[in-house]
Amino acid sequence: MNNKQSIDYNKTTIELSTLLNALSHPARLQIIMHLAKYNGCQAGSISKRLPLAKSTVSEHLSKLKEVGLISCTSDGVCQNYQLNDNVFLLLKMQLFDFINQIDDRKSKRVGCCPTSQFENEKNLSLKNNNKKNGK
Repeated sequence: MNNKQSIDYNKTTIELSTLLNALSHPARLQIIMHLAKYNGCQAGSISKRLPLAKSTVSEHLSKLKEVGLISCTSDGVCQNYQLNDNVFLLLKMQLFDFINQIDDRKSKRVGCCPTSQFENEKNLSLKNNNKKNGK
């Protein structure tokens, strides 16, 4: 049996990591910034704004669409892409919640390993003894 403690990932961290993974490429971030300016934009227009092959842009669009950050509608032979505002609102709330959880945990920091815990207890004991002895 593995001695490592089992980690249970909660729903928020799983959803947030999926969205952040999709945003973890500069081209995808540029696509998002571009789409933020428009109600809908054709793939060809997006491709013209990036120094990438159309097939590469298409792969990035697919990744963003897969996680729901963007949606696509057909307009004849063209595909119109737009941001999914509801998913971006969810991303924003989850990211703020995650940052707030980090801030909350930072304010309650303790030693992580047994040696650190022992050192913290030893230092606390020394401080208490010094106070008692008027040092």
